[in-house]
Amino acid sequence: MNKQGQQLLVRALEAATNAILITDRSGHIVWLNEAFCRLSGYPRRELLGQTPHMLYSGKQSPSFYQDLWQTILAGQPWQGELVERRKDGSYYRVNQVITPLLDPSGAITHFIAIQHSLTVSDQEHAEMRRLAYHDGLTGLPNRILFLDLLHQAINHAAPTRQLFALMFLDLDRFKSINDSLGHACGDKLLIAVSERLGRAVRKSDVVARLSGDEFALLVTHLEHAEVVEALARQLVASLDRPFGIDEHAVQTHISIGISLYPRDGQSAEELLSRADAAMYQAKAAGGGAYRFCLVDQPCGALPSPPKG
Repeated sequence: MNKQGQQLLVRALEAATNAILITDRSGHIVWLNEAFCRLSGYPRRELLGQTPHMLYSGKQSPSFYQDLWQTILAGQPWQGELVERRKDGSYYRVNQVITPLLDPSGAITHFIAIQHSLTVSDQEHAEMRRLAYHDGLTGLPNRILFLDLLHQAINHAAPTRQLFALMFLDLDRFKSINDSLGHACGDKLLIAVSERLGRAVRKSDVVARLSGDEFALLVTHLEHAEVVEALARQLVASLDRPFGIDEHAVQTHISIGISLYPRDGQSAEELLSRADAAMYQAKAAGGGAYRFCLVDQPCGALPSPPKG
């Protein structure tokens, strides 16, 4: 390899996001990159000339290290997970690969170790949780989180039979909007719808995007069902107003199905199923409407007033 190639290799190793160090045959560190310093918490000057034993955490048994050394001294690469200790005393977990480096005669001269951190920071944990439980487009709770909140609402309301409502909402004509104006416009419409729904409800209510153009609303701590009917009427009217998407005035409506706990179901499955059935009754009636579903009569009771 020429000098230019050697310089490129050094720059690549230095810029790598994985922690990398090189030791001589006896295990003393002769080179390391900045990522290793960040991960261990030690500055470069305190690591050079030392052995990786200064990161010893006590979490691995002596036989662990014996197997490691036997493997690499036999000229074979070693891979495994271990817990290390940072300069500040905190622990971190890595997946490490150690590869022996051989001279032209086949003798081991150095070892190169590459570490991939398996420790997740609190910020990364929070971001992973957000991504797992929230819709990537609108930022609303997704189906997983909504079902969990629905189960919590049932458990909380069950002892006193406290009334709450589940609304199942579906946009009318969304497919035709997607087909005519494109999916980018459709995504912007979904974002605008989620924002308009959020402004229309109380802070204690939960608006979620279940999938596609399907939304759900959990309305808890109700004194009587008339509150839900007033909210449904308000939501229908709010979504009737055109949306300004790019240069288009996009007109859509919303169909809403409503089930009430404990009257319409005792479980999440029953409440969702009956709200879904009521929503289809509203859609079958022409959309832009809401319907309650009662267990003792067909869905479609309490229709909304005709649209102007």
